[in-house]
Amino acid sequence: MKTIIKLSKINKIIGQEHILKDIDLDIYEGEFVSIIGPSGSGKSSLLYIIGLLDTPTSGSIYIDGNLIDFKNQREIARLRNTKMGFVFQFHYLINELTALENVIVPLIKARVEIGKSKVIARELLKKVGLEGKEDRKPYQLSGGQQQRVAIARALSNNPQVIIADEPTGNLDSKNTQIVMDIFKQLNTEGKTIIMVTHELELANQTNRIISMKDGRIVS
Repeated sequence: MKTIIKLSKINKIIGQEHILKDIDLDIYEGEFVSIIGPSGSGKSSLLYIIGLLDTPTSGSIYIDGNLIDFKNQREIARLRNTKMGFVFQFHYLINELTALENVIVPLIKARVEIGKSKVIARELLKKVGLEGKEDRKPYQLSGGQQQRVAIARALSNNPQVIIADEPTGNLDSKNTQIVMDIFKQLNTEGKTIIMVTHELELANQTNRIISMKDGRIVS
């Protein structure tokens, strides 16, 4: 199996707090990995470093075998925008825009022509089961539907890796399973998915569970 992301001796220290302690971790292409642990165990901090949204205090990260230079912010931004899609607990949709327009936003930033952007966005909304809801604004959608718009938006740049932080944290059990089924389908299509969750029941639906405690990987 090809290692897509490699972390070596990662530490994160903020003030007096040692949040991550000597983390070594390999993520393989095509995996669906969950990171679990009690509140304060460092799981979200680890996820943000894996997603290049945060910088470690020390240690090395390799993506596709290439060492990441955290001083090169332009390259970091390029990797985030081309290789990764992000889904958070709070979907951060733009309330003034329709579902379709929310999915189009990253495509416009990537300078994709508007006609092509609309075609891609419609296909992605159809993929997450929102065909016919393209013109609804976020407040006209349920929480579960809003999260599916956020997943479609995360897929707009055709990322290799999906980074998901408590993506079902605000959803009822039915919508939680809909989101998990979408992730499992994306995984079968070859997407690598790394998800933080506090629910063991969800973690058990992934290929590999990484358990954290007090800033360390314990299993």
